Amino acid sequence: MSSSENHRSIAQIARTLRSIIEAETLEHYFWVGGRIDRLYKSDLGHVYFELVDGDSRIRCVLWEERTGHISFDLKNHLDVEIYGDVNFYERRSEARINVLKIRQTDDTIRAASAIETLRAEGLFPKEKKEPPAIIRRIGIVTSRSSRAIGDFETTYQEAGRRAVLAPLSWQYTLLEGERAAQSIIDGINAHDANPEVDVIAIIRGGGRTENLAPFDELDVLRAIIGCSKYLVTGIGHHRDHVLADDVADYVVATPTAAAIHVADLCMRSQDSQAHRDFIAPRKMRYSSLAITLLLLIALGSLALLAYAMIQYL
Repeated sequence: MSSSENHRSIAQIARTLRSIIEAETLEHYFWVGGRIDRLYKSDLGHVYFELVDGDSRIRCVLWEERTGHISFDLKNHLDVEIYGDVNFYERRSEARINVLKIRQTDDTIRAASAIETLRAEGLFPKEKKEPPAIIRRIGIVTSRSSRAIGDFETTYQEAGRRAVLAPLSWQYTLLEGERAAQSIIDGINAHDANPEVDVIAIIRGGGRTENLAPFDELDVLRAIIGCSKYLVTGIGHHRDHVLADDVADYVVATPTAAAIHVADLCMRSQDSQAHRDFIAPRKMRYSSLAITLLLLIALGSLALLAYAMIQYL
């Protein structure tokens, strides 16, 4: 090994990175928006979480002495804007935001208002429906161009190789834009009006917060609550959360998970039907035997009575 080679320890590299990063970021305060994820509160009262925006995320820390300035509860999936600067944590060689202030976004405030409106109308919290015992058809609400279709169908067809599953009916809707909310409502209502549909699944791939906004719309929430069918939501990815999830009968994190859930319901439905098909004939046989025995007892009694009368005469 050449003596001219340059060697550094991990600690030295971390210190170098810290000096570079903090020279540009420390005490350069800014606002940044995102969604809270992986929130943790330490025994000392410090709050740690990750701020997520699309596929990007950064660690954040809110020290205990600053928590008293927050006027609302911090929780996962909450959309917020935070104010602070970036510092570098040498032990983990990672950058993180030192949080000084947190405020709710307009979307968060609207979501809280929607829930309070539903609560005032007596619609929230919703009483969850149990899945139907027999499933004849599953109705899907999604966009014709959604990537969720491929994930759902692939998973559902794979399950179909092990059992005969219920056929699928599709209601293609808009999932983004001003007309999306009404389009989703129409899709839900169409499946709800179909007497053959027993389960409804609303699916779509993940997206930015603004792309998922239709699933926070008050009228969409009312349509889900008012639906008479068992309704499943598989909207977004694992980190996404919409108000539609709060009023659905069953919530899964992804369209793939929705396919697994409804396939499992179909298999249980088949097991239940097979059980009934097995039990019903046995009940009929037992009933027939009971009637036959009663007839034999009655005939025997009549024969004994007739014999006794003959002896008496």
